[in-house]
Amino acid sequence: MNELLNTGNPILIILSVLLTAGIILLSKRSMKAWPIMIWMLSIIGLLIFHSISLDRLNSGSELISEYYHCIAVDLILILLTFISYLWVDDIIAKEKKLKSYDDSLCWFWHKF
Repeated sequence: MNELLNTGNPILIILSVLLTAGIILLSKRSMKAWPIMIWMLSIIGLLIFHSISLDRLNSGSELISEYYHCIAVDLILILLTFISYLWVDDIIAKEKKLKSYDDSLCWFWHKF
């Protein structure tokens, strides 16, 4: 079970990025943002799990760097899913002609 939760593993990084891309495409095609939100909440759950596991380790343990890598990958995946959520939400708002309070990605597109 611990091998499946080790998101610092390169094979699991590739699989999680592919799964994230698939969920983004599913959300974009179905015009629903909830699959991305569920995926983001599960990644946040993994981040909490890795943080608690890191806290429970002894100070001289060999697994400390492994958990730091897992936490770094979790944070990158959260950033990726958050930006994709804003993107899909903007597409849904434009397609369904919903009033948006602000342009959520304006800060992102104009800076890059």
